[in-house]
Amino acid sequence: MNVSSVPAPGNGTTVATAVADPGVRIRPPVMDACSLVYDDAGWRAYLNRLGENAPEYLDVFSASFCRYFGASHTAYRDALAVRRQDAIDVLLPPDRPPFDLAGHLADRERQGVTGEFAMGSAERLPDGRTVNEWLLETVRDVRDRIHVWAGISLRDPAAALRELERSLAAGATGLCVIPFLDGTDPADPRFAPVWDAAAEARLPVWLHTGHHFARSHPSGLGSWRTVETLAGRHRALLLVAGHAGWPDVQEMLLTAARHPGVFLEFSSHRPRHMSKPGSGWEPLLHHARGMARDRVMFGTSTWVNPGPTGPLADELAALPLPADVVAAWLSGNAEALVARAAGTHRG
Repeated sequence: MNVSSVPAPGNGTTVATAVADPGVRIRPPVMDACSLVYDDAGWRAYLNRLGENAPEYLDVFSASFCRYFGASHTAYRDALAVRRQDAIDVLLPPDRPPFDLAGHLADRERQGVTGEFAMGSAERLPDGRTVNEWLLETVRDVRDRIHVWAGISLRDPAAALRELERSLAAGATGLCVIPFLDGTDPADPRFAPVWDAAAEARLPVWLHTGHHFARSHPSGLGSWRTVETLAGRHRALLLVAGHAGWPDVQEMLLTAARHPGVFLEFSSHRPRHMSKPGSGWEPLLHHARGMARDRVMFGTSTWVNPGPTGPLADELAALPLPADVVAAWLSGNAEALVARAAGTHRG
C-alpha cells in the first residue's frame, strides 16, 4: 500500500482526498499524544530527573539521546563513565540555539501534526519556575495546538494536589505521572484525593505503564493492574496508558474494554515493528476493528525514535489497517478525548 501525506494549504492539516492512483492513501492529520516541548533548561531538568531516579535510562538510551540532540555518541559515553552532569553537558552545550516556538510549530505543520499533548513536570528551573509553569506560559497563545499536561510527582500527595490545582488554574488540560521516577504506586489510597480532583476537573491523566528500566523499582509500578484499580475506584477519571502497557498490551486492551475512561497510546514504539511476530503488539492489530478502534492514540515521546514525526505516522498508515482505524489512531481518538475532557463530547 502506498501512503503519502499532503498538508492542506495554510494550516498543515492533511486531507483525505481522491487521487488518480487508487493504491495511494493520503495520511490523515496527526495528534501526538505524548510530546516533550522544552527549552534547554527544561531538557536539563528532564535529564537530571532521569539520572537521579533512573540512571539506567541515560545509559540504555544513549544513542537515542545523542541522535536527537545531535551530539557525539563517543563523547557522551566517555563523559557518562565519569560524571552524569558531564554527559548532559555533551547533549546540551552552551552554544545550542535557544528554543524557538515559531520554529517548533512550523516543523509540526510540515509533519502534518495538528496538535500535541505536551508533558510537563514539577521540576524547578534555574529561574525558580517549574517546568509546568514555563510550558504553560510559553504556549499560552497556541494552546489549541499544544495542550499542556502538567507533570506531578506522587512522592508528596499534598504537593501533587497543589501542583494540580496551580496548573489547572494556569490552563493545563491534563496530567502526567511517571511512577518509576517517584517510586510510588499510583493505586495507593493515599493518592485518592489527587485522582478525585483530576476526575472532577476532567483532567485526563497520562500514566507511564508497562516496561521500564529503573532497576531500583519493581516492574509492576504502572502496570495494567494499576490502571484497572484506578479506573475501578474512580469511575469518572480519564486515564491514558502511556506506551500502551507494553508488553502486556492484551491485558491493557481488556482493561480499556471494561472501563470506558481508559485509553492507550503507543509512544516510544515504532509502528513498523508492530506486525512482526513476537512484537507484543499482535493484540492491538487483531482488535483494531473492534475494541481497540476508539481507544488507541498515536504518540512519539519526541526523542526516543529516530527521525521526524511524519515518517512515524506513515509507518502506522502503512500497516494493514482500515483507513478509518488509521484516522482514529492518528488523531480522531485524541481529538475525541480533548472534546470529552472539555465536556463537549458524550463518551
